[in-house]
Amino acid sequence: MFTKIIYTVLFLVGISFNAQSKDGINFQTKNLEEAKKLAQQENKLIFIDLYTTWCGPCKLMKKNTFPDAELGAFFNKNFISLYIDAEKEGVDLAKKFKIVNYPSFLFLDKNGELVQYDYGYYNAKQFLTVGYSVLEKRNLGNKTPTLAEVKGKLVGETIPDFTAQNQFGNTFSLSQEKKKTVLVFIRGQWCPYCNKYVESLQNIAPELESKNTQLVIISPEKPEFIAKTIDKTKTSYSVLYDENYKIAELFDVLYIPERKTLDLYEKHLGDDFKKSRSDETGRLPVSATYILDENQKIIWRHFNPDYKVRASLEDILKQL
Repeated sequence: MFTKIIYTVLFLVGISFNAQSKDGINFQTKNLEEAKKLAQQENKLIFIDLYTTWCGPCKLMKKNTFPDAELGAFFNKNFISLYIDAEKEGVDLAKKFKIVNYPSFLFLDKNGELVQYDYGYYNAKQFLTVGYSVLEKRNLGNKTPTLAEVKGKLVGETIPDFTAQNQFGNTFSLSQEKKKTVLVFIRGQWCPYCNKYVESLQNIAPELESKNTQLVIISPEKPEFIAKTIDKTKTSYSVLYDENYKIAELFDVLYIPERKTLDLYEKHLGDDFKKSRSDETGRLPVSATYILDENQKIIWRHFNPDYKVRASLEDILKQL
């Protein structure tokens, strides 16, 4: 009888321990690519605890911080969490983000881009504050940045597939183009600097063809305004209508001008500015130029917030 009681107590204690172990952060056994897919499906961020086996604070975080119920509830609701050994499966991550301190915490968006980096020991209450700050930053990041804030995608990053209509009525799909691609963002046919630049790009058409490279112009303007771009520049390149600014957002080149700048454009340009795009917010792309390889990875970029400064034709050709 006594033996049965002992086994019963031990059984109940085991149940209690297992229940408690599930209260904290739910670290999933997935790689980063799998986590990104899940984060996209569930509209969550990605949290990576990058640790080493010899790191004392790493062990304390695992023992004291991550099992906290309140912390777990928050992180499980908002993050896909991964627990990765920096000296084994996390070697590439450590190199990519130049990690030298442990534990290191990578907070990524659903596309795997860095939202915030942190490191060191935190108790549960402190780490909950870190989580809230990351979430707030993500929410702020959903707003269109100003010209001073916009940074653009960087060399080495891969652009997801997109489709758009060109001036010929054809659908352009990035994933179907198995060649290098030069993408040039313009502000619209009302911009004399854009028109002059698009016209000059025609001079390198033979060289691009010889290098099996296509050049595509991205415009935020509707087809009837793109027709004005064609008329003014006589370009033979594909000009894509970036409806709802989807392509500009993929490249992180979309910004909102200052109010005084918008007032100036609307006063002097009228409907050519206000009514030419998907909406009347006044948003514009930075006049950036990107070169992508056959796998949609950025291999070169020219990014300057000053719309008067464009990529030189010589620099474009040097990268091909």
